[in-house]
Amino acid sequence: MSVKGTKTEKNLWLAFAGECQTRSKYLSYSIKAKEEGHDTIAEAFYNTAKDEDIHASEILGYLGAVNNTLSNLKLSVQSEYYEAETLYREFERVARAEGLEDIATFFNHLCEKEAQHQAEFLEMAKELSGEKK
Repeated sequence: MSVKGTKTEKNLWLAFAGECQTRSKYLSYSIKAKEEGHDTIAEAFYNTAKDEDIHASEILGYLGAVNNTLSNLKLSVQSEYYEAETLYREFERVARAEGLEDIATFFNHLCEKEAQHQAEFLEMAKELSGEKK
């Protein structure tokens, strides 16, 4: 049975976002604990982050959101383009309008990195599909 269009689908996407955010937080917490000399705590945060990553992957499986490599590359090109040209550009604009130059600069840097990711994924997609030899 497909989850498409169900409340469960919405819940899965929310759970995915939560698992990804928690993973990132725990990785950051692990780095900080390591910097402060708390190796055992750092390892616990790191191992839990790996668990959160596994949970996120399992959720994507239920959502049917992982396809063949070429499809995944094409989808990633679209996602990176959106982040680079729309999402982070708007976030940069808002931060500048609010006088938060350091954050605006950060979002500008993200735009550049996402555009790099897009170009890399696009190149790989072309190679994989045989467009470039």
